[in-house]
Amino acid sequence: MTGNSSDISLHFLDYWRVIRNRAPIIITIFLLTFMTGYVVTVYYMEKMYASTTQIRVEKKEKDIKVFTPSTEGGFDPVFFQAEVEVIQSKKILYPVIEKLQLDKIWAERIYKLPQPLRIDQTYAILLGRGLDVSFKRGSNLIEIKGTSDVPQEAAAIANTVADVYLQVRHSDEASKATRGFETLDDEIGKQKDLLQKAKDNVEKLRKDLNIDMVGGASDEQTIQVEYQRKKTMLDDAQADCLARQVRFDELRKLPFNQLVDALAAMGMEDSNLSALRGRQLLAESDLEQMLKSGLEVNHPRIQARKAEVDKIKEQIVNIVEGKRKALDIDVQVTKARVAQLEKEVKGLENRVRSEQTTVMLPYKDALREADRQQNILDALMIRRKQEYVDSAVTNDPVTIVSKAEPADHPYRPNNTLNFAASAVAGLVLGLALAFFIEYLDTSVKTMDDVEKFLGLPVLTVIPDGVRPLVQEGADSPNAEGYRILRAKINIEHNKTGTGRAITMLSGGPGEGKSTTLFNLAYVCAQAGQSVLLVDADLRRPTVHNILDIENETGLADVFLGKGEPKQYLRSTQVPNLHVLTSGHMPSAEIGTFSGQKLRQVLDDLKKRYDLIFIDAPPVLGISDGSIISHEVDFTMLVIQHRRFPRDISLRAKKAIEEVKGNLIGVVLNAVELKSDEAYYYYSSYGDYYYKNGKETKERTKKKSKDANVAESKKPEGGGSEAF
Repeated sequence: MTGNSSDISLHFLDYWRVIRNRAPIIITIFLLTFMTGYVVTVYYMEKMYASTTQIRVEKKEKDIKVFTPSTEGGFDPVFFQAEVEVIQSKKILYPVIEKLQLDKIWAERIYKLPQPLRIDQTYAILLGRGLDVSFKRGSNLIEIKGTSDVPQEAAAIANTVADVYLQVRHSDEASKATRGFETLDDEIGKQKDLLQKAKDNVEKLRKDLNIDMVGGASDEQTIQVEYQRKKTMLDDAQADCLARQVRFDELRKLPFNQLVDALAAMGMEDSNLSALRGRQLLAESDLEQMLKSGLEVNHPRIQARKAEVDKIKEQIVNIVEGKRKALDIDVQVTKARVAQLEKEVKGLENRVRSEQTTVMLPYKDALREADRQQNILDALMIRRKQEYVDSAVTNDPVTIVSKAEPADHPYRPNNTLNFAASAVAGLVLGLALAFFIEYLDTSVKTMDDVEKFLGLPVLTVIPDGVRPLVQEGADSPNAEGYRILRAKINIEHNKTGTGRAITMLSGGPGEGKSTTLFNLAYVCAQAGQSVLLVDADLRRPTVHNILDIENETGLADVFLGKGEPKQYLRSTQVPNLHVLTSGHMPSAEIGTFSGQKLRQVLDDLKKRYDLIFIDAPPVLGISDGSIISHEVDFTMLVIQHRRFPRDISLRAKKAIEEVKGNLIGVVLNAVELKSDEAYYYYSSYGDYYYKNGKETKERTKKKSKDANVAESKKPEGGGSEAF
């Protein structure tokens, strides 16, 4: 478990290291993306304004019911969805387009056309970008949202659509009522004609039969009238009973779902059943949406919604079964009423048969017909009056609840959302580019890279910006890295008593090997060893620049046979440190640099010094470095952090190994400690001891100064006598 945790920790630290090192790229990409999104959103994206009109829509019944209660009520999603489609139809929007002249305005403003758009084109544009209609579930409210790049136009679209829909709906309702009254008036006129004919027939028969009606009707006439009335009631009751029986039998055959729809069609669906059906539709729709969203069947929300649907279905079943039982009872009651009327009519019929004469029969039949026609006319008149009263008191089918007003701010583009998306996109792109560049960067980044790809130990890590210690001073905190290097290579005299030769090589120029070699020589000399620094880079010498001395003569003169090495040795301002500069080697004589001559020089110098540090040119591309590596005792490879690809360092290692150089390790140079926190501890201890040493020196100086002041304040001659 410990190993796994460590791996994970290192993994995340590597990600954080990449982010810190590539922070400028990430910030640049983030700012560019965010500013691009800001400029596009603020200056280039079309600003759209929205205004909403809210209307209340009432569902109207097809027919006015005179003798039965109204069944209107409850939320009907099918009706409201149909009304939404009606509002978006050409019947409503074509008048809106003509009233607002959108075909002309949009052709000029949006499409820069001299001629107006076709009305069907304008209709398609209005549906696509200028109008949104929706209804609120569970209520009778419909929202009409107009959108446009002009605030006043958006409000005008919403309000005009609502006004046109209101006018069309009122016109439809008025037209429907007018057609109903006209039909009813025609029927009443026809019924009056039939009644008048029946009355004329009665009067004709009375005159023909010489019937005197002044004294009132006889007992026979009274019984006859009563018989006709009861017979009419029986006929009506039988017809009603038969209709109820047939209706009940047909309903009993229907499946449950068809039975519910049939009850609604017959006007027997009450408000509770309508409400339950609406709730069932909403619950089943929500259940379907939750299943589509990916919730499993056994999910608690799914199970709860299913239980709600089952409960609603059970309530609907109970109500429908109650309706079915009520219909059965109604049929039985009607049958009982028919039986009673049949009994009464039978009795009256026997009395009429016994009292009826052949002469009076036509007259009595004419009276019955006249009464029947009068009853029909009365029913029609009552129905017309009822419809008139209901049409006068019925609520408006459409009411505007709130009108649209021009918006102060656009609803699109959504600045907050766009800015947030730009920020996220910029951050993601910045991180992606940073990691992509890191992936392409094959330079040496960590000590693990060195050990993994080169198979060499890292002897020390040198921070970035280190100067020669002769300039920084012996107590510089950066000197600690070189002391660590000196301790790791464990340089001591060999058994023969001669010194050892050490060189530092690099794969390419500018990796800091000369400064690193000089500072190592500096700390070795500071430790009391006799040290010689030889500048063997005859093409680009640098040691004399570090020590700020002239470079007129040196190693080049020895190779050219102009004297012994000791003639050109020079002391420096650093105790125990001498230097052999490179001198000037003519271009034509560069080939005189050979391993045999270098070996002779080193054999002579090893007798004089404990340590000989040789500054060499890069090992790749120049043979001098390989020659020096073969002749010295130790070779170290200097690699600048994040400078060259790993392949260059690998080829430099192979070049040293090919000449059988004694390569003992790697110095990782110029490490940026602020961005690579993993290396911080390499310099933190040096800084700590440097600060403590500085404070100690300051305290010592202060104590010495205080002691001198106290000594100066003593009386003359009194000090020695006191002891």
